[in-house]
Amino acid sequence: MTPERYRLAMILFHATTLAIAGVFMTRWMNRARCGRSAGRWLKALTIDLGVASVATYGIALLATLAANVDYGRRLYLGEISGRLMGQALFGEAILLGIGLALAHRRAVQPLRAAAFGLCAAGLVAVYLDAYRVEPRMLRVRNHVVGARGEDSPSQAIRILHVTDIQTPAIGAHEERALRAGLAYRPDLIVLTGDYVQDALGRPTEEDAARDLRALMARIGFDAPLGVFATEGDVGPPCREVFAATSVRCLVDASAVVDLPDGSTLGITGLSNSRGRERDPAWLGWLLSKGPGADHRIVISHSPDFVDAMPVGVDLVLAGHTHGGQVVLPFLGPPVTASRLPRLFAGGLHDFRGIPLHVSRGVGMERGFAPPVRFLCPPEICVLDVRLSRTAADQGSSREDSTRRRNVRSSLRMNRSVSAIGKFAAPAGSAFSRARYAS
Repeated sequence: MTPERYRLAMILFHATTLAIAGVFMTRWMNRARCGRSAGRWLKALTIDLGVASVATYGIALLATLAANVDYGRRLYLGEISGRLMGQALFGEAILLGIGLALAHRRAVQPLRAAAFGLCAAGLVAVYLDAYRVEPRMLRVRNHVVGARGEDSPSQAIRILHVTDIQTPAIGAHEERALRAGLAYRPDLIVLTGDYVQDALGRPTEEDAARDLRALMARIGFDAPLGVFATEGDVGPPCREVFAATSVRCLVDASAVVDLPDGSTLGITGLSNSRGRERDPAWLGWLLSKGPGADHRIVISHSPDFVDAMPVGVDLVLAGHTHGGQVVLPFLGPPVTASRLPRLFAGGLHDFRGIPLHVSRGVGMERGFAPPVRFLCPPEICVLDVRLSRTAADQGSSREDSTRRRNVRSSLRMNRSVSAIGKFAAPAGSAFSRARYAS
């Protein structure tokens, strides 16, 4: 759908919706209707609002179809109708609230007039927050992932988890998010999909990917253990987004990095489709076919696969849900785009013995979807992961022990040399570089 066709659909929608609002207000300009007893008044109001809402949504669908009658491919009916309904909620609905307040005031119904005035003011406040304030906010959430069954972990690493940047153009918000993450001096950076996206009917994702790469180079977006990424649902493939950068894309593949204590950390990244995997046997096979490691984390765009994940990984990192993007007070997010319970749409949780972290993301839905965030601000997440000593011991072998001794000797030498200029040394731990295997 082109921007021109969308604008035509929007014009058709609002012209018809304003006509419906005019009919609605004509009925309620009647003083007798405004002054009915509470029961009769509430019943009439509920019926009229219900009919107007259903008619408005029907018009949202029809306007989209009418503007694209000769262009039936990928109309995004649900997204466009949702965007148009959002415009009606914070446009025509506010006008209706003001009109009803004036009508009831003229009918000498001050309490009812005040109620409608408060509703209109509330919609204005929600609009300002959801469209203008929250999308530009950024929270840094810290989590501690404890070692399984052990009080004294053998190793602790700091992971920066960034997901769903999902922007049509790199700007101050995206730069602030990446810089804020680097300020926490992560040992490892994990990116879990949806990095760039086209704007409203305009092909902007390639330019956005280029600018994202330039931003990462300019600010030195890297970590001692490296930066690992996986596929998302929108935008170019991971390897295209991060071409010619230090980011390693893991698509149904694994990598292993050496930790300072001589143990190893395996990182397995899932493809877009496998992130929704329901077959435990396949996930078990993928983990087993990769290189051996003492500890294991799995990264994916969608968290859905975790309900089929074999127990035994130290951490699962995912995004995709945006935390619901819109959260209702006392109810939570109405939609999470995940088959997992709503509880797991954001934050750190224990899912059947597996530590699961789902980030609410840096950006929000783009394209033709409503670009809003409400009571669910953007975030980056810093996780201090304490790895279990028992996992390293059980994964030991004679060959691994020799390798660990060599790594320890190398690290001791590095520490003695770096102690002279530790204040001038770059932030982060002295980790060795990654070894990769598909």
